[in-house]
Order: sequence, then structure tokens, then C-alpha cells
Amino acid sequence: MRNVLKSYHRWILAFLLLPLLPGFFWAQTPPQDIRPMLKSLAREEKLRLLEYLRHLGAGIDQEIQKTYELVGPHEQLKAVRYIESIKQSAGAVLVTSVHWDRDTIYFGNIPEGTPVIDSFTVTNTGYEPYVISRTETTCDCTVLKAPGHPVMPGETAVFRVEFDSQGKRGTAIPAIIVYDNSTPNKRTILYLKGEIAPRKRPRKNPWED
Repeated sequence: MRNVLKSYHRWILAFLLLPLLPGFFWAQTPPQDIRPMLKSLAREEKLRLLEYLRHLGAGIDQEIQKTYELVGPHEQLKAVRYIESIKQSAGAVLVTSVHWDRDTIYFGNIPEGTPVIDSFTVTNTGYEPYVISRTETTCDCTVLKAPGHPVMPGETAVFRVEFDSQGKRGTAIPAIIVYDNSTPNKRTILYLKGEIAPRKRPRKNPWED
């Protein structure tokens, strides 16, 4: 009878521990490569996971080193040059010279309500990384794409904008102010310019007011 009870207790204990076993073995042998698991995650979810790994003890220096190892030698040289420029600045904002392919986009004559989407390009002609800190727009103009990374000397980046002509008539000159580290004013003003024709209303019948 005593042996039966012992056997019975063992089965009860095994039954209670069974749900914990997968987690136990999983914790002992975590996968070394979780990239297949990351494919189903959105960018925001990946960023939250990154913050959680930092909470668990991951160092930002380790993250930078691992990312550095993933890019090619040419990109690694760019990263080293950027680190050196940051260290040299010692908190000061280093300025550089840039060249925009144009300062005004002429979109001609368009009917009211027609969207205008176009691009500027900027080339860093100086010796320091070119950085855009923020932008401001006027008159229903939107920056669709601006370089969020440093533009290294000799490189070119695209600056894409959109203008909404809904409710506008006559001459329109919306402006975009780009705050950056370019000489001489640490900012650049770009324009869009054109004529907006009022939308034609359907002709009323004689008996309509």
C-alpha cells in the first residue's frame, strides 16, 4: 500500500510540474539567432524589444559594436569618421558647407486642389557631417522625407516635399525652413512657387438661384 501511495504521489508531482518543463528547458537552451522570430514584429515592437534587452543588461556599446560589424568596410569608415567628428566637436556644433540643386521648385499653373510632390537634393561640400536638426513649413507644405542621418562630406541626400493647393488661389510661394549646421546661417530656406487657378464651378441652370 505504501508503494502504491509513493507511486501515486510521483504521478501527481509529475502532473503538476509538466506545464513548467517546456519553459525550464527553453530557459536552459535559448536560441542563439532570433532573427527569424523578428520577421513578424513591427519596427515599434522591435524598438520595445531593444529597450527590454537594455533593461536586462545589454550595453549600448555592445549594440553599436554588433551593428558596426554588420555593415561593409566602406560604411565602417564612414562611421569612424563620424565618431571622430563628434569627439572633435566636444559639444560644439561644427559647421559645413552644402550645395542644394535649387532653392525653388517652380510648379507652374495648376488647378486648385492639385497636390504638388517634388524633391530637392543637397550635397555636403564641406569637411564635417551635415545634420538637419529640424524643419518648419508654411502654407500647407509638408516634408515627406528628410535625411535623418548625417550626410557625410561628398555625399548627396534627397529632401522630398509636398504642397496641398486645396483652398489656395493665385500666386503661391510656400516655404520650408531647414535648420542645420550649414554655413553661414545654420539654416536654409527653400521655396515652391506657382499659380493656382480656382476650380471651375458647374454652370447653373437658368431656373436655379
